[in-house]
Amino acid sequence: MAHLQAAHSEYPDNIPFSLFEGDFLTRFFQRIGMGSYRTGDLVKRGLYLIALTWGVLAVLAIWSGVHWTRPRGQNFFFDFAAYGQLIIGLPMFVVAERVIDWQTREASRCFLTTGVVEVGDAARLLRINWKLKQLRHAIWPDLLCIIIGYAITAAWMIPEMDNGRPTWHATDLNIQPQPMTWQSLHEMLQRLTLPGAWELIFVGPLTTYWWLRWSVKVLLWTWYLYQVSNLRLNLVPSHPDSTGGIGFLSDAQTKFGWIILAYGVSYVAPTILYKLKFEGATVFVTSVWGYAASFVVGAPLLFTLPLFMFTRQLSQAKARALEVFQERSMERAKAFEEKWLKACTSGHYELMSGGDLAGLDALNRVYDHIHKMRVVPFDLRSFSELVGSALGPMVPLLPYIVDIPEPLLKAIEEGKKLLR
Repeated sequence: MAHLQAAHSEYPDNIPFSLFEGDFLTRFFQRIGMGSYRTGDLVKRGLYLIALTWGVLAVLAIWSGVHWTRPRGQNFFFDFAAYGQLIIGLPMFVVAERVIDWQTREASRCFLTTGVVEVGDAARLLRINWKLKQLRHAIWPDLLCIIIGYAITAAWMIPEMDNGRPTWHATDLNIQPQPMTWQSLHEMLQRLTLPGAWELIFVGPLTTYWWLRWSVKVLLWTWYLYQVSNLRLNLVPSHPDSTGGIGFLSDAQTKFGWIILAYGVSYVAPTILYKLKFEGATVFVTSVWGYAASFVVGAPLLFTLPLFMFTRQLSQAKARALEVFQERSMERAKAFEEKWLKACTSGHYELMSGGDLAGLDALNRVYDHIHKMRVVPFDLRSFSELVGSALGPMVPLLPYIVDIPEPLLKAIEEGKKLLR
């Protein structure tokens, strides 16, 4: 541990590793008394976000009359995208931060304490951690996410004000479509309802900023893995985790399934349901099944592909170990056969030893274990969990894919009536 102590003395403020500690949003929550990852603070964060988004929208919807007295498209309380994004999705993102922060911290600690990183590269690893700290403390990524959040919100809301279809965002004032000018933009903004204005000013940019911020965190983690994969790693092919001793990366990467689930609930499922319910599409339309399939397949792959950066070193370690064990196994097998054949030929069976057979069997098991070693620090169980996280948001689509029993279908219909 002397090399770790020396490295720590060079970068004493860089430990512990974190993707979130000290960043813009964390500092904001600290200022309002919700800065920790304790359950109480996480509940406060979730309720705070729900109140500022869905809560304010609900009050404004009642105040401006875009509620249960209006048709579906103009009834805020029938907008299941709002429920998915604001009541379920945002709190899930909040909980995911604690889960992923703890697991990535643990992975970083394992790189330092398990001997995976060669002694001479311990200081380089801490320099990587130090650089990551500087990146997460920078304010410009959050500012860029906020700007992009406003741009994306405006990009989908402004055309909605000019499409001649009234929604709870904008009323129909019979304004004819015209070329985009400052005057026409001003006229379209006048069509905004009170909840529509709050959606444009705050809610839309906030929810977009939230997933863009997570995109930045995923990029930082991927950058970190890339930097670590270029260090000299002490990989042991006979390690019980079957990935040379870095199997802890599989556990860390699996926890990003929380992000897949939260994003699917917030954006993917509501988008597909809107197409099915209001646009009259079917599951056989490319824009429906293609979007769903690309998410279910693409999202797990997105979090699996970065681990291939360790494949080169894992493959080299596996090849070297197999070569050495092949030589040793050949020597041991030849010695075993010579001894046992000699005993059988001479009739001196006392020369036979059960220890020889046990040793050869142990060597064979180790060789077989090395031969099955994975060259990607990820297993089928972990990948299945990521796929399950992507499939979870697709559950509401089941009524459009399979026949539901009549009693359950009636229960669902009764539930829908309560929302109207």
